Amino acid sequence: MLFASRPTCIKRLLIIEDDPLTAFDNEHTLKHGGYQVVATVDSGEAAVAVMAAEPVDAVVLDLGLAGNMTGREVARLARDRGIAVLLVTGQCPADASEIALACLGKPHSASALVAALKALEMMICKNEAPRKVSGLTTFWRPEAA
Repeated sequence: MLFASRPTCIKRLLIIEDDPLTAFDNEHTLKHGGYQVVATVDSGEAAVAVMAAEPVDAVVLDLGLAGNMTGREVARLARDRGIAVLLVTGQCPADASEIALACLGKPHSASALVAALKALEMMICKNEAPRKVSGLTTFWRPEAA
């Protein structure tokens, strides 16, 4: 992208998606958006292994995963490790605000995915309310300055 600005505090991403085509599209989109994709995995177990071995700033997480771990379990584990969580799923669950900073509904455009991560950056890097993004629900809580 010619005019893409570099990410601020979110640079290293882990994509957790069980659909191979969607995973490939997300990885391609985010790399072109200026992010480093540490890994793309399809199960919670593989995600936990990556988070234990590599520094990760944010996870792009579908709730429906291969393996025995649920997406909610992965989200809670990431959140507890200080990793930003962006849910990307067909329908945002009622408890999304407890496990993620934002939820992007599927289907979504490539630009909406990049914009959703930029919204996370606004919330956690700059402590500012994010801009509206089509299909994105945010759970921003301003930190005390």
